[in-house]
Amino acid sequence: MIKPVSCVLLAGGQSKRMGKDKAFLTLNGKTFLQIITEKLSKKCNEIILSVNKDEEIYREHLKEFNFKIVKDLNPYEGPLNGISSVYSYISNDFVFIATCDTPLINENLVNFYLEKIGNYDAIVPVIDGKIQPLNTLYTKNAVLKAKDLYGKVKSLKGWIENLSVLFLNQNELEKIDKGLWSYKSINTPDQYEELLRKFHQKI
Repeated sequence: MIKPVSCVLLAGGQSKRMGKDKAFLTLNGKTFLQIITEKLSKKCNEIILSVNKDEEIYREHLKEFNFKIVKDLNPYEGPLNGISSVYSYISNDFVFIATCDTPLINENLVNFYLEKIGNYDAIVPVIDGKIQPLNTLYTKNAVLKAKDLYGKVKSLKGWIENLSVLFLNQNELEKIDKGLWSYKSINTPDQYEELLRKFHQKI
């Protein structure tokens, strides 16, 4: 039986390299925020947005979805701050932590990771030798550890080093996500233009 999962969608970054909020970039007539929320709401029974802007901006874009909005405790201090800020709003024992700059995320990863997590605190993909701490599954207890560690460590890597982790190599991931599109972030204008070319669109 697949267990219930909360999704934390990190949408509170400054998008410095892009020059504008990545959450509201569009693809196929929808914002990245809408695309990712729509996908993950199929697999997660709770959506929590971690944000820094006015709540109404997000509500306007996600009218058809049920979700919670949580303002970061320390705005613009990185993803670990966002993760730490949402702990008390999480209803389930498992948490899929996603980022708003990967519109090609494969939602089937949620169940894939649920089947593998066992007694670990987290599953962390490793692609081309680099760990991928987002768009993957954690326990609520792991998020509590993030909250407790925040201030002592401020990086996702520092947090992960304090968890019991199952590392998955890319060969395993490609069984579910051929091309590993879930881990291709759109961070710069050039990357966004490349994405649009892939879908034969214009800015």
